[in-house]
Amino acid sequence: MSKVRASDVGFCVVDANANVIADNLVHRIREATVDMESQVNRLYRGRQSYDLSEGTKADLDKAIEQLTYMARTLREIRNEQSKVVYLQAAE
Repeated sequence: MSKVRASDVGFCVVDANANVIADNLVHRIREATVDMESQVNRLYRGRQSYDLSEGTKADLDKAIEQLTYMARTLREIRNEQSKVVYLQAAE
């Protein structure tokens, strides 16, 4: 049995650049987080002072869903790194 490699099963990420892609992604997420955090805090502090429109609330729900999906996917990627995965030999 051999270890599963991204390039062996046709993923768009190949073994040689997976770390580069992950590092770049983490860097971009951190930059975006810094930019957004102050705006989120401003909305939070004023949350009882204003009413958001229905369209804005729907947009916030969509953004929350997207962020939740990305966080779940990144957790799954991280968790898979601790496992050793083998291809099952063809019978």
